[in-house]
Amino acid sequence: MNFQEAERTYKDLRAQHDAGKLSDSTFEAEVGKLRMQDAQGRWWQIGVQTGEWYMHDGQKWNKAKPPVTAPAAEAAPSPEITAVIPRPVVPAKAAASAKAEPAPKKNGGALPARLFSSKPAGRNGGGGGGLSRNTLIGIIAGVAVLCIVLAVVGYALLQGPLSSIARANTPTPTRTIALPTIPPPPTLPKPTDTPLPPPTPVVTITLPLPAPPTATRGAAVARTATRTPTKGPQVSPTVSAPPGVYVLKLETVPSKIDIGGGDKVKVGFKLTVLNSTGGMQTRKLWFVRVFAEPEQTTGDNAYRNSYGESLKFDVNIGTGTVEVTTPEHVQFGTGRCNYVAIPYFTEENNVPVPFQTIKGGALYHSFKVCQ
Repeated sequence: MNFQEAERTYKDLRAQHDAGKLSDSTFEAEVGKLRMQDAQGRWWQIGVQTGEWYMHDGQKWNKAKPPVTAPAAEAAPSPEITAVIPRPVVPAKAAASAKAEPAPKKNGGALPARLFSSKPAGRNGGGGGGLSRNTLIGIIAGVAVLCIVLAVVGYALLQGPLSSIARANTPTPTRTIALPTIPPPPTLPKPTDTPLPPPTPVVTITLPLPAPPTATRGAAVARTATRTPTKGPQVSPTVSAPPGVYVLKLETVPSKIDIGGGDKVKVGFKLTVLNSTGGMQTRKLWFVRVFAEPEQTTGDNAYRNSYGESLKFDVNIGTGTVEVTTPEHVQFGTGRCNYVAIPYFTEENNVPVPFQTIKGGALYHSFKVCQ
């Protein structure tokens, strides 16, 4: 499927959704299947509400125009392939078909014939082709033999003086080695002199001194040490939170939204997540649902039908606190002011599950689009 077919499919789904033939969830699921990957490996997704294309740059979705030259590039090589196919067929097996085609056969097959037939012709023609190979083999063998002989002779010539030099040099270092045996005696008196006097005063002095001050100084240091580190762990959520992935905060992008001018505004969301598992965690197809307040947040059908949803994509959550952002996709206009946003991720059975807070339960973020 190319981009034009995906746009036509979206228009058909949009028409069925507007006519009431498709529910919101079915419409969104079908549009989500229109995700495509171009020749450069980039992912494209068409917006559920806008019908515009968005490209994922590795971190977030950005509005962009899909490439339109892909179909032309695919159609161009077809004539080249058809033009190349007859060339190998004509010179290979067209000798008995017609007599008017020898000219292209000679032109098309001249290069392979010359490359492989000139050598046997040189052998039979007496031009020195066969002799050149024999001579080359003889030269190579002679050079190899000469190299081996020279190497053996050189090694034999050098082995004698080198061994004599080595033997002559070996006694000299042995004599010099006997000389450094003199310094070991002075090393013996040094440890005997130094450790004997200092250990007695050092041991006697350190034992009485630390006993009284360690109680007072140790207590003072312990108090200051316990005050400073205890405040740090209490503030950081990583100590109190059990292993898991928790949502800490949800914000709108931009932070302040104002539709007072009458123009429609597109909004994205920034999610702050805590990973206390100690390893990388992946959440499939995470997104944010927006509910109009109080119409969709109260009553028996509270939080069932949403006002809109952000684009969905996978996210890898490292250890510690991580922030991820959706593109500005959910569109707001005049008529309502108060909304509630809830972050979700999708399980393997395509069931949306809300991110859990540290205290348990989903995160409900209330915001306004009119100031």
